[in-house]
Amino acid sequence: MRQKLIALAALALLPVGLAHAQQADAPAGPTVNGRQFTPPYYVFSPDIPADIVTQNVGAIGLQVYVDNMAWDSFVALNWPAPNPIVERGVPDRENVIGGFTYTTEGGKKTMPTGPVVWETYKDSDDIYLDPPVKPAPFDAAERIPPQCLIQAKENPAAARRTLVRTAKISDVLIGGDKQSDGNRLVDQNGQNVWYEVKLNRVYYDYVVTNKFYDSRNQSGAKIAFPASSNTTDRSATVKVKAAWKVLGGSGSRQPDDATRFYTTDALVFDPATKRCEARKLGLVGLHVVIKTDQLPQWLWATFEQVDNAPTQGQTIPTGAKYNFFNPSCTGCKVNQPPATGSNTPTQVMRVIPLDDVAASKSTIYQTALKTLRPDNVWQYYRLVNAQWAGKGVPIGTPTQPPFLANTTLETYMQSPQQPNGCINCHGKFAGSKDLDFQLFDAYPRKSKQLLDLFRVPGATAMKP
Repeated sequence: MRQKLIALAALALLPVGLAHAQQADAPAGPTVNGRQFTPPYYVFSPDIPADIVTQNVGAIGLQVYVDNMAWDSFVALNWPAPNPIVERGVPDRENVIGGFTYTTEGGKKTMPTGPVVWETYKDSDDIYLDPPVKPAPFDAAERIPPQCLIQAKENPAAARRTLVRTAKISDVLIGGDKQSDGNRLVDQNGQNVWYEVKLNRVYYDYVVTNKFYDSRNQSGAKIAFPASSNTTDRSATVKVKAAWKVLGGSGSRQPDDATRFYTTDALVFDPATKRCEARKLGLVGLHVVIKTDQLPQWLWATFEQVDNAPTQGQTIPTGAKYNFFNPSCTGCKVNQPPATGSNTPTQVMRVIPLDDVAASKSTIYQTALKTLRPDNVWQYYRLVNAQWAGKGVPIGTPTQPPFLANTTLETYMQSPQQPNGCINCHGKFAGSKDLDFQLFDAYPRKSKQLLDLFRVPGATAMKP
């Protein structure tokens, strides 16, 4: 039954949109009842799907189509943007995800792999300002903290963005005048993981039009972000949350293979040391959140770099190397945040095993990505799962899966107990804000209620 379901899930992968993909023979799929099937050619598109597209729902359900949308959105969001960037959130239609490769008289050429589309979205910290004033236009460059101005001048490539969050749900630290150790995640080189939240133009326009960047205007308001659909020309509200690790060089405790990460140059402002540095970062976790008519409580798709961490109970392969797990440290406590100020590596393990259907879908897309170029960096990312609810009520109750967590974005919230999980958690604590935690960043901030809601035993309190 499991093999049949995976085969049907593979057949649910259909061509979409416009293409820059090189046509190549697709590999044969697994044997099903003595027959070989070949998945259809995948057509790469820089356009985010408007909604899920389904067929034969009675036979295999909706999850495989939600997974399709998750992966198609991942492809579109990680499509390279034009360089230089003039209009943010727009893909370079002359390129392709991973960087288009072609041959000229001068030899083999490769177009840029990034910055990708979602990286050009508006940073959450540039929308919610203190005092609460109208933010700069969507296409304006990101603000640079005063502590990073010298480094920005010396490193123009890194000055495109500044990372200041040491936890996905840590306090906003743009000004550097507040310090919060938060629930940091530390890699095997003793380096903090860095987080950011990016919001698309639809999100920005909705917040600015309604003046929700001022928390006083949210009070009593009916908040409903725009949703896209397959029958209208409405654009979706899109949110992206990313986790980055500092890439370890040859002299590191555990050198990283940069070819297995999507990389970027960025300025990193450390709230503990008050230092700003230009660093080379590798993407290790990505949340993609999209609101559509058929998914009124949003699509919550989460992806990870394939080397992050093993699953509890699995046999660790000999010689295996993980970003956030040391196989030799048998006495290390698992999924425990480091002490304040400590750079001891976090010993991370996945609590809920990867879903078989999502894993099969990842294999299909990873294979398709390699048809563009064998060294396509995006082949080293996989879908953990995609959570959704087919109805708007009751708020905070997903249709499936019942629980979802990313080892880099919810490291310390992997227990399958309520309210952990994307829709579960956002529904309980942000049900009146259309499940959007970013609205809590608006000033003035009236209370510290979220600090207690998101407190992890033994760790410093934090806020989303």
